[in-house]
Amino acid sequence: MASPSPHRSPILNLFKAGVPPLDIIKRLGVPSRTVYDSISRFKKLGTFLDRRGRGRKATVVTPDRIKAVKERIRRNAHRSIRKMAEGMKISRRLLGRIVKDKLKLTCNRVRKAVILSEATTKKRLERSKKLLQRTRNGDHLITVFSDEQLFTVQAKFNPQNHRVLAETYEEAFASGKTIHQTSHPASVMIFGAVCADGKSPLLFVDQEVKINKEVYILQILEKIFLPWVQKYFNGRHWVF
Repeated sequence: MASPSPHRSPILNLFKAGVPPLDIIKRLGVPSRTVYDSISRFKKLGTFLDRRGRGRKATVVTPDRIKAVKERIRRNAHRSIRKMAEGMKISRRLLGRIVKDKLKLTCNRVRKAVILSEATTKKRLERSKKLLQRTRNGDHLITVFSDEQLFTVQAKFNPQNHRVLAETYEEAFASGKTIHQTSHPASVMIFGAVCADGKSPLLFVDQEVKINKEVYILQILEKIFLPWVQKYFNGRHWVF
């Protein structure tokens, strides 16, 4: 489809202002045929815009095809774009255009969620209201949160998205195509605590130490956490 002349708008603006065609040709430096065709077209249509329906007609993204895609998604919203394109014998790119541009749909990941009973929902609502009440009193500013995490030296990867670009299979292996894993990789547990305006130093627990209730209370909370929090708040009230 040929694009409209970029000179069409200035030609018609000068024509509307009463400038003769010969002066328009000299002033804009465009071919005479472009000027006369634009003026003739404006007199016939009354506008400088393109005719409706101008250009190549759609052969794949048609109203019937859009309706068919919409009906398939209505019956099963979990359909795969790739499989649907194969079933309808059109390209994945065109089907993506129909879903995104014509139907205005977005792709959302399916996630897991816990089924809550009525009693659990009520209990969580009561706890949430209590937490909001604490924020009104400013208790959230003096609350200390702690957590511990076990880190391993084993590399993690997503098999769906992790790729290696290479020319040959051997070169891919040399570039790290295979990530070796062991049943019991080396690991270390790290403990830390944070509050509204501060954080504790990280505690690295030795790998040989087996964490149980006594070790957690004596070696982590009383020996490391409690001295830090008392020094940090310096006699102020705090919540843990």
